[in-house]
Amino acid sequence: MKWFGLSAVLVYFWLLFGVAPAYAEYRAYELEVVDIFDCQLKQRKNCKKFRVSTSMNPSLYAGTHGGSQRIGVVMVATWMCRGDTSGYRDVCPMPAAKKPKFNVGDDVQIALKKHITEGWKGKIEVAYFQRSINANVYGVRFSDRKDVYARYFEKDLVKAAAKPTAEASQ
Repeated sequence: MKWFGLSAVLVYFWLLFGVAPAYAEYRAYELEVVDIFDCQLKQRKNCKKFRVSTSMNPSLYAGTHGGSQRIGVVMVATWMCRGDTSGYRDVCPMPAAKKPKFNVGDDVQIALKKHITEGWKGKIEVAYFQRSINANVYGVRFSDRKDVYARYFEKDLVKAAAKPTAEASQ
């Protein structure tokens, strides 16, 4: 019986002092929100768009802000944050890209072989570092393809060839 009491005390102190504290983590999202109702009234010209950083995933955000018949939501970026968002705290900022090969505003071409977007040319809108995969992620907008937006890794992009100007062709 003596050993049982001593081992219980040791287990109690080990649990009290030996266990590492737990840290909360949550996923943050940068979402592009489009007012679909307003778009339909204007025949899809000059639609109201805005961006929001939130801890709600795109479907939850749409469901709590009017539903998918009222707004369209596109996930622009996602990253992990430590802590919590209780007490109406803002989400942590998007991590900056580490040693980026491309910058926001650069024209790029998709170099993915056998992919639906192979050869498409677009402009980088977002560049950030995703810790879970230890790589930079780039958000590319294709304005000549009805403003399609997609995310790519550095290895899937190349600098787009400069467009010839009227003066250069003469």
